Amino acid sequence: MALKLKAPVPRSLNIGRSSIFQTIRMKTSVRFAGMGGQGINFAGMVLARAASLYERTDGKEAFAIQTQSYGPAARGESSKCDVIISDQRTFYPFIDRPDFLVLMSQPAYEGFIESAKPSTIVILDSEGVESRPELTYYDIPALRRAEELGSRGAANMIMLGALIQISGLISLESAIKAVSELSPSGMLEGNEKALREGYHQGKLFQTEG
Repeated sequence: MALKLKAPVPRSLNIGRSSIFQTIRMKTSVRFAGMGGQGINFAGMVLARAASLYERTDGKEAFAIQTQSYGPAARGESSKCDVIISDQRTFYPFIDRPDFLVLMSQPAYEGFIESAKPSTIVILDSEGVESRPELTYYDIPALRRAEELGSRGAANMIMLGALIQISGLISLESAIKAVSELSPSGMLEGNEKALREGYHQGKLFQTEG
């Protein structure tokens, strides 16, 4: 696995979490997109819950708002989930051009890559997405690693773990707390294992890139 860069990595990705809001933006937006049934909305729910309930930056609370949408069918059609994380309360839930774009399928890439701006960081599943953008992007082998862990359905948690490591938006510990509260019965262990694996995959870019 190698880091594919089409633009310089923003300086903010190389700093500690303590100043993430001040250096990225006072408001940071994340868009998850994939096919219905891939757990796109669950990933967004975990991120939003972790940020709003368990994160404090320099003594300040973090606030999060989440929206989601499906295509014509709940499974097999496009699915999108947007999360906005801010150090202030926000009441406008819509994202025009996300700061981070997490893509888990080729149809999602085709449907949402145009929403990216030049500074958008794209995190994509290396097997689920065939195309590559002319932007800074990270290849994460989420589907393959999820299968190797025994749960293809946990690829969403691998993608979330990679996002957490690459972006620094929240801590892994906060995400694990949210996963423990939101996971259906019998799925907690697999989801937590996948989340940690994704975090590890994100870390590999720091050593290889």
